[in-house]
Amino acid sequence: MAVIDQKKKEISAKIVYYGPGLSGKTTNIHFIHSKLKPEHRGKLMTLATQTDRTLFFDYLPVELGEVKGMKTRFQIYTVPGQVFYNATRKLVLKNVDGIVFVADSQKRLLNENIDSLNNLEANLKFYNKKLEDIPIIFQYNKRDLPEILTVDELQQKLNKLGSPFQEAVASEGKSVLSTLTMISKMVLQKQRPAEEQPHQPSPFKLKEKPAAPPAAPPPAAASNPAPPAATPAGGGVRNWEIVSWGNPERVSPSELKIPMVIREKGKNETVSLKLVLNVEWLAPKQ
Repeated sequence: MAVIDQKKKEISAKIVYYGPGLSGKTTNIHFIHSKLKPEHRGKLMTLATQTDRTLFFDYLPVELGEVKGMKTRFQIYTVPGQVFYNATRKLVLKNVDGIVFVADSQKRLLNENIDSLNNLEANLKFYNKKLEDIPIIFQYNKRDLPEILTVDELQQKLNKLGSPFQEAVASEGKSVLSTLTMISKMVLQKQRPAEEQPHQPSPFKLKEKPAAPPAAPPPAAASNPAPPAATPAGGGVRNWEIVSWGNPERVSPSELKIPMVIREKGKNETVSLKLVLNVEWLAPKQ
């Protein structure tokens, strides 16, 4: 739950980076902190105990606008991934406003990702919350390594809600800042009242194929003219919005598949865009 400071005219919101041990949560935090302007971020702090540590800092994104005339200050937390630090993870999730689930893309670590996601849901349940109640982004990290799962496989195993996702290489900073920007915007959107929600026309529209007109009726006698034919139902326009997309995957010498999350009427769906290349060679002039 966001905290309002009337004196400073600020709303403080908490974003937590969650995921299995060594998936890249701390790497994300350090990279983000190093790239933000000093005047827009606080000091990178460490809450250390005898057995674990939690990193956090806060930042004020001036480019994302205001909520109810107030600036929004985000508190960024990461939690220890090892299972025996669950008490700390549960505590950090208290009053969380947004979650980045950092998954390790390596095939051998799929079960660790699933266990961590189940642990996240169990800890949210402790606060009477569900995963679908909170803005969440899945960051599929370590996409540069060999023996990794495809995005489709990760989506099927982890992202059952069809939430936005990003493919990342956190050690190189790839998709780290875009992940933060996306989750920040989602948290802000949830904080704004419905009447303040900005209207954004969909950049992606699919036209339904118009229904075929009915066959013409047989000609009627002149003394009994046929009634006017009914107007056929026209093909409507479905408004789809692209939420996020992954890297293209080559499935054949002339075919690419691009995983993406699209939204219609507030509902996210995971789909694949298939591109097939057909080349027609023109004969050279004689």
